[in-house]
Amino acid sequence: MKCAVVGTWPFSIEAVQVASDLVKLNMDENDSKGCKSIDAVEKGINAIEGNVKYGEYFVGCGGVRNKQGYLELDAAIMNGKSLQFGAVTAIQGIQHPISVARRVMEASPHSMLTGPGAQKFAVKHGFLLDEELMEKKDVNPQLAGHDTLGLICSTKNDITVGVSTSGMGGKEEGRVGDSALPGSGLYTDIEGGAACCSGDGDMIMKHCPAFRVVHYMKQGNTVHEACDKVIHEISRRSQIKFDLVIIAVDKQGNIGAGSTISVWKDPNTKEEIHGFPYVVWVEGMLEPEIRIQK
Repeated sequence: MKCAVVGTWPFSIEAVQVASDLVKLNMDENDSKGCKSIDAVEKGINAIEGNVKYGEYFVGCGGVRNKQGYLELDAAIMNGKSLQFGAVTAIQGIQHPISVARRVMEASPHSMLTGPGAQKFAVKHGFLLDEELMEKKDVNPQLAGHDTLGLICSTKNDITVGVSTSGMGGKEEGRVGDSALPGSGLYTDIEGGAACCSGDGDMIMKHCPAFRVVHYMKQGNTVHEACDKVIHEISRRSQIKFDLVIIAVDKQGNIGAGSTISVWKDPNTKEEIHGFPYVVWVEGMLEPEIRIQK
C-alpha cells in the first residue's frame, strides 16, 4: 500500500501536512517501529481542533454553537486493520475530542460515548476540562453550512480514518450528525480501503455512504468508480437534493473523491470554488496539494 493522506476541504491542509510529516519521518520503518496511521490521523486532526481560527469550518474549539449557545463536539476514529472504532458525541469542555475517541476505542468496552458520559470518561482518563469551552455564548445566525474535518491516512500496512466536527450551527441540544457514525461519516476495512464524508449529516446518515464506498472497493471497483457509484445511487434514491462529499483511499493507497456540490464558498475568505476541493499528499510529493472534484 502506498503512503497517502487525504483531507476534506482546503482548510484541512494543516492536518494533512502534520500527518504526512509524521508518515515521511518514518516511511522507511516498519509500522511496528515507526508512525502508525492512527497516530498520524490523531495528530493531524489535533492541529485543527485546538486552533480557534478553524471554528468557521465547524471544527474544534472555535466551532459553532448549538441553539442554546453551547459547544458540543463529535469525533470518531477507526482503524482498517483491526476494525477497532471509537467515538464521542455531544461532548463539552474537551479541546481534542478525537483523542478522547481514540481512548474510547482503546480503553473502553464500548465503541461510542455521548454527552456527560463521554465527558466523565475523558476526565477519568486524564483529559483536562476547559471551562471556557463550556461557557454559553451567542449563536452566530450568519454562520451556515456543515463542513467537517475528515482525514484518511494509509501507510505500508495500515489505514485509519478520523473525523471531528462541532456539527451544524444552531442545532438542537444533543443532536448528532453523520460524522461520528460508523458507515455514515467514516468507515475503513483494509481489505477495501477507507472513506469519509461531509455535508448534510441528517441526510447522509440515511444512506451510509462511507460503508458503501469501502464495500464497492472490496468488490474490485476502483476508488473513483466506488465514489461515483455511491454518489449516483444516493442522488437517484433521495427525493431531496443535498450536499454530500466523499474522500476515499483504496487498499493500494490510490485516492479518489465524489461530490454532489457544484460550488463551495470558503466561509473565511469568501472565495468560491467550483466543485469539491480536498487536500492530498501521496508519497513522493514534497507538500500536500489541493485537488478539485467536479
